[in-house]
Amino acid sequence: MQAIDFERARISWTTKTGIHGSWRVIATACRQDSEDCIYLAPMVMAGDIFGAGRLPRDPPYSYQLIATRTRHAIVREGEAPGARDNEADHEAVFSSFDIHAPRHAAARVATGGLDAATVAASWPLSARLKLRGQGGALWTLEFPVSHINTQTAGAAAFQVETGPVLIPRETIDLADATVIGGCYLAYVFLNRTSRVDLLAWGPAGHSRRSFSRFARIEGIETELLRKAEK
Repeated sequence: MQAIDFERARISWTTKTGIHGSWRVIATACRQDSEDCIYLAPMVMAGDIFGAGRLPRDPPYSYQLIATRTRHAIVREGEAPGARDNEADHEAVFSSFDIHAPRHAAARVATGGLDAATVAASWPLSARLKLRGQGGALWTLEFPVSHINTQTAGAAAFQVETGPVLIPRETIDLADATVIGGCYLAYVFLNRTSRVDLLAWGPAGHSRRSFSRFARIEGIETELLRKAEK
């Protein structure tokens, strides 16, 4: 078994003005019948690139990247004039654009009776979710586990809270949630392998957005993964 190596995965590019950049990958969504996947980079605050004065933009805004092999979308949030989402083909903006998504050997981590010692020995963990689109296509979502709780006293239990991750639009209808790059952005909550709860990003008043759109998807398959020993 193999899994995305999120410690090394990145997106790199060169703009037409000659600026080189790299951005970490924090989530992927892959459709079974497609050779391309969708990749998510983390949100950062915008800065004055190579500036000599104040480096953070004023007024401030944040942005992050969603990309496939041929197109990209920039999600922007803040009070700066013109800070709007946009999508484009890579060739319109970049002279080169590459997605590096190396894989490593992986092993499943059993969720039944999962305890703190197993988490510590298996860290870092990632999660893999398999779910069906409304048209029947199978999607595989992968992302690192940022936070996990376990309990062994009494009824054994675990709960993963992590994100944001990519939720393909065709897997669920989320009223008023923001769609960009064909996906919603959502934080995920998992305490069983057949169901995931979501808080998706969408309008929250005063021209701002927040992770406030709740949804639940049943009938999924969930695996917790660790790096396999060499």
